[in-house]
Amino acid sequence: MKVKLLFVLISGLAGLAILFASFSENEGLYSTGAPPGYTNSPHDGQNCSHCMGGSASPVTGWITSDVPSTGYKNDSTYNITVTATGAGNKGFEVSPQDPSGNILGTLFAGSGSKLIDTGKYITHTAPKTGSSASWIFQWKAPSSGNGDITFYGSVAVTKLATKTTTLTITKNTVGINEGNIAGFNLYPNPVHSDLGLDLEIMKGCLVRMELLDLNGRTLTILTEEFLPPGLIHKQFTLNRPAGMYVLAIKAGKQLLSKKIIVK
Repeated sequence: MKVKLLFVLISGLAGLAILFASFSENEGLYSTGAPPGYTNSPHDGQNCSHCMGGSASPVTGWITSDVPSTGYKNDSTYNITVTATGAGNKGFEVSPQDPSGNILGTLFAGSGSKLIDTGKYITHTAPKTGSSASWIFQWKAPSSGNGDITFYGSVAVTKLATKTTTLTITKNTVGINEGNIAGFNLYPNPVHSDLGLDLEIMKGCLVRMELLDLNGRTLTILTEEFLPPGLIHKQFTLNRPAGMYVLAIKAGKQLLSKKIIVK
């Protein structure tokens, strides 16, 4: 009888341990980051409350940037900050998207954040506590296009309280053609190995081409040379595993980039 009672007691304690562990995990707000597709954008159509329950309410000013009041410039990089206030564990997910759900520009993870879904979304790596929490990461504007860009965000403040927020930035059209490079094309993309590049040089300059990972780290310097004005063709062999990369071109003070998919 004593053995049976002891077994029941141990089983009960084990059940409580599992329950508390489950509660702790839920309070962790996805302890290694949110799953993709929960920014409350028109295309995603859902936010953190769809996973964790509770309710979602809109807030303003929780996504900010250092984009000047005159607007962003193509191929320029800016700091984006997500700030959350309130008691409890906090996490976030953000994506700059067009109405069809396509990412606009390139995201680069910062301290306490990471990229998911091949760089379309950025989320926390671990929940933050305290009355206020913030994450800073980088965003590079697209190499072309003149429209407004909206960042959509979903921020969890405890398991049952979600905030939705947006930031819309405008395009600066002043001095749009003052760069050394008018534009460039990559082909094929996706690519297996051999990548072609056509580059239109407006002013002769020193050009540096690099292959980056999605966190902005340099993997390979493809070339660094002076290129004269005109249409320039380059061919590179990419010995890289399948995945998504960024080709960055620096010409004087001008910086351009495009994503490459290696199959």
